[in-house]
Amino acid sequence: MNEFLAASLSFPTVVFTVLLGIAAVYWIMVIAGALGMDALDVDGGGHDLAHGDLGHGDVGHGDAGHGDGGGDGSHGDGPGILATLLITLKLDAVPMTIVLSLIFFWGWLLSQLSSYYVLGGARNWVWETLLLLAVFVVAVMLTSISIRPIAKLFRSNPAARRAALVGKVVMVDTSRVDRDFGAARAEDGGAGLIVHVRYDGPHRFSRGERALVVSYDDAREVYEIAPLGDILPTEDPGGSGR
Repeated sequence: MNEFLAASLSFPTVVFTVLLGIAAVYWIMVIAGALGMDALDVDGGGHDLAHGDLGHGDVGHGDAGHGDGGGDGSHGDGPGILATLLITLKLDAVPMTIVLSLIFFWGWLLSQLSSYYVLGGARNWVWETLLLLAVFVVAVMLTSISIRPIAKLFRSNPAARRAALVGKVVMVDTSRVDRDFGAARAEDGGAGLIVHVRYDGPHRFSRGERALVVSYDDAREVYEIAPLGDILPTEDPGGSGR
């Protein structure tokens, strides 16, 4: 028992021991009802940048592989590295809290075993650091495999989620929006959802401008938007009523 505790509290295993302990406290609070299962989820990094529906965002799906990433040369117009990694490894299929908990668990288990069988008594900080990085990479891969059987439990009706966004106001998140390119952020009570949007008209949208979602194009898997000025009546500052 003493050897087990000593191994758990030695580097690099202690890193995953602390993280796994935090995850255990979190899940205890979830079971007790003090927190929701998605209380620690973050949207901007990737969980909402995965699929072509409102529940998981729209960037990185549909038109993303057909030239949207090029845009006007701006690096901020496409999904980031983290979002791409989440999509590639299918880590976006379940809540981020489950993903992190599994990474911590696999990292702790692999670190325990590798510290004993690989490092043994020959320890130095270089090998320990390399082992930490290697264990983390393998833990992410194992997590990707582990979540696939349970991913279907977290799927919901994409059609209902898409319809829920029609008629909502979104904020343009790219430097332009036209018939071939564009993304916007829809408020969801958190960090927001990034969705593909399109506009075929004379108005020139800019980043940060608000727009109204008027429809969803099933064929292209994008939302059609319109300028708020075209939909909402403008106020006459002079009070003339015209």
